[in-house]
Amino acid sequence: MSVLPIGQVLAVTTATQVLTTLGALALAAVAPKAAAELGISPALIGYQVAIVYFGALLAALFGGTLVRRLGATRTSRFGLWLVAAGCVVSTLGALPAIALGAWVIGLGYGVTNPAASHLLTRASIKRNMNLVFSLKQTGVPIGGVISGVLLPPITLAYGWKAGMWACALLAALLSVALFPAQRRWDTDRTRSAFGNPLASIVLVWQRPVLRWIAISSFAYSAVQLSFIGFLVTYLVAEAGLSLLVAGTILSITHAAGAIGRLAWGWIADRLRSGSAALIANGVLAMTGALATAAISLGWPVWAIAAATVVFGFCAIGWNGVFIAVIARQSAPHEVGMATGGTLVFTYAGVMAGPSLFGALHDRAHLSYSTSFALLALVTAAGVACVWQARRSLPRR
Repeated sequence: MSVLPIGQVLAVTTATQVLTTLGALALAAVAPKAAAELGISPALIGYQVAIVYFGALLAALFGGTLVRRLGATRTSRFGLWLVAAGCVVSTLGALPAIALGAWVIGLGYGVTNPAASHLLTRASIKRNMNLVFSLKQTGVPIGGVISGVLLPPITLAYGWKAGMWACALLAALLSVALFPAQRRWDTDRTRSAFGNPLASIVLVWQRPVLRWIAISSFAYSAVQLSFIGFLVTYLVAEAGLSLLVAGTILSITHAAGAIGRLAWGWIADRLRSGSAALIANGVLAMTGALATAAISLGWPVWAIAAATVVFGFCAIGWNGVFIAVIARQSAPHEVGMATGGTLVFTYAGVMAGPSLFGALHDRAHLSYSTSFALLALVTAAGVACVWQARRSLPRR
């Protein structure tokens, strides 16, 4: 099996991550205009993100098998085409079409991470593996930034459907551009039958290290999405900030998370232990969660921003190290399967976290500050799982 050029692979996998994330967030970026045209509440369109991640969860089940059968590059191209198709279907102008489009986008989003992990593992990056995987994962916040910068102007000028079509076009163009690489890079694919779609979960559950890391990702992702999803509402409702100032703080927090992805990857490589970096990340995230929960009406804006930046640096910055740990603990031919299996747990946390957070406020009538404090406990559970994963490592 040939070694792939790391620069080209990193560029391709990061670009794929950017554009699939852009497609996943596209409708949320144009939600007010789309809702007004469809005559529905913008809150209904908010459920589109949950449907996207439900599709991603299902796709993660067979993502590793797809990589082995089609090849990682072909799987990435297939994912981009699914994202493009989902964006187009979403423009048909009815809620069922939007739901179907979100599900198709999620399927595309879900198969690209196992493919990317497989390609990056073949690029011979053992020395700085955590940093390289973290660099790839910066595609997520970059996609979010592009959705906020690119789509609103297109929507104002040509309508929300034009914004969705623009995302579809970009994803399709990248898929076409990757066509020459698939023959060179997909030399290790096998054309065997697809097999059991639950094989990836079975693989993860049978390996104690992977099992505990997967469970930890449920906790970490639940905290990440709850933090991002409710920060603005919390700052407006309980800290007395204007929507503009709260939105600005959220943007700064996203930037801190993007920097955190690189920083935690670098730290993990210096420690020579991704699990140790994840534990340190979780402990600092607990501090950030408690500091964020302590925000009150008397706090100056700079102090509020400082607390949320610490939280965001950790709660958004863990993903690259997590995926690198999976790759290190898997045989080369199992990386795609292991990544897909663990991401099932990750996407489940993405779906469950914000729902439970919202229920604590709406049904249990807890304040947002109390709910943010509880995120520290969820993070502590994730840290405990990573610790168990470290204990499961074979002694050298």
